[in-house]
Amino acid sequence: MSIRQGVSAAKGNFTVILAVSMVSAIGGVVFNTMPLLLGTAGDAFGFSPSKLGSLSLTAGIGYLAGTLTGPLWVERVNWRIAAFAILAAVIASFLFATQLSGQAVFAGFAIFAFFCALAIALAMRVLADMPDPERAYGTRLSVELVSIGVFLILLPILFIAKSGFSGAMVGLACFAALLGLGAFFFPTRSSSELAAKTKGFPGWAQASPSWSMLGIFSLYLLANVGLFFFLYVIAQKFEPSAAQNGLMFGVLKWLGGAAGAVGAIIGAKAGVKIPHFVALGILIFGVIGLGLAPNFEVFMVSSWIWEFGFTLGCLYQTAAIVRHDPSNKLVVLVPMAFGISMILGGKIAGHLLESASAMSLYGLVAVCSLLPTLYILLSGKIKAPELES
Repeated sequence: MSIRQGVSAAKGNFTVILAVSMVSAIGGVVFNTMPLLLGTAGDAFGFSPSKLGSLSLTAGIGYLAGTLTGPLWVERVNWRIAAFAILAAVIASFLFATQLSGQAVFAGFAIFAFFCALAIALAMRVLADMPDPERAYGTRLSVELVSIGVFLILLPILFIAKSGFSGAMVGLACFAALLGLGAFFFPTRSSSELAAKTKGFPGWAQASPSWSMLGIFSLYLLANVGLFFFLYVIAQKFEPSAAQNGLMFGVLKWLGGAAGAVGAIIGAKAGVKIPHFVALGILIFGVIGLGLAPNFEVFMVSSWIWEFGFTLGCLYQTAAIVRHDPSNKLVVLVPMAFGISMILGGKIAGHLLESASAMSLYGLVAVCSLLPTLYILLSGKIKAPELES
C-alpha cells in the first residue's frame, strides 16, 4: 500500500469511527443522563431513593434485553439501514414516555432503554473492525461524552426547568435526532473475513482473557454506575442551584470525553497494563474527594476526577476485551455489562444510600474498581490464540 493509499484509508476509518460514535452516543444517552432522569422523575412522581433505584433497575432490564438481542441480528442485517431503524424507534420511545405518569413510567424507562441498547450494540460491533481498538473506542468515548456533556448543560436549563420530566424526554428525542445524522456514513457490512466465518461467540479456549475481562468489567461497572446514577441525589445535601447541577454534569461528561481523547491519542503506546494502573489511581483519588467533600465545589471537582479515571478504565478494559478476541464479536456483550450494572448497580446504590450511607457506596466503588487492575497485574502476558476457520 502506498503512502497516499494509507492516508486515504486512515481518513476513511476516521469518518466511519466518527459517524459510528455519534450513533453510539444515542445508546449511551440513557446511562449518561440517568442521574437527571432519576432526579426529575423523583420530583415529578414523588419517588423515594429506593423507588428510584427500582426505576433504574427497570431501565437496566430493558437495556440488558436490548443488548442480549445483539448477537441474534447484528451480523445478519445491513448496518446502515439498521442504524436508521433504531434511530426512529429511539425517538418514538422518548416521545411516548412524555405521555406516561406514575407506575407507567417504569414501562417507559424499559422501552426507551431497550431501543438505546440496540444503538450501542450495533456501534460497538462496527468499531471492532477498526485496526486500533484503543483509538477506535477512545474516539467513541470522546465524541459520545463531549456531545452529551453539552447536552447535560442544556437539558436542565432548556428542557427540565420548563417542563420537568416530560421536558427531559423531549430533549432526549431532539438530541437523538441530531446524533442520528451519523447513520448516513455507516458501513453496510463487516470487513472482517474471520468474523464472517466464525459462527456465534468464541469459546473459552479461544478467548479466555476476553471472557475473564468481560466478567470483571461487569463488576467494575456495577459499583461505578451505581455511584454515577446517584451523584445528583447525593449532591443535593449541598443544595446546589440548577445551574450548578448542569455545570457539574456537563463538565463531568466533558472530562470523560477528554479521557476518551487521551486514550485515542495514546492508543496502545503506553502498553496494555500501565493505563489500567493510572486509571485506578485517578478514580480512587476522586472517590476519596467525594467522601471528604465539605461543600459542593469540592464535591463537584472530585466527581470530575472520578469520572476521568472511570472512563479511562472503561476504555482500556473494553480495548482489552477486543484485543484478545480474534472473532471481534465478544464486544457486542460489553453493552450487556452496562445493562447488568444498570439493573444491579442502581438498585444496590439506592439501598446503600437509604439503609447505610454514601460512604458505604464509596467503599464498594473502591473495591470493585481494584479488580480489573489486579487481574491485569496477576494475569501475566496474555495473548488469545487464533480461532480455527
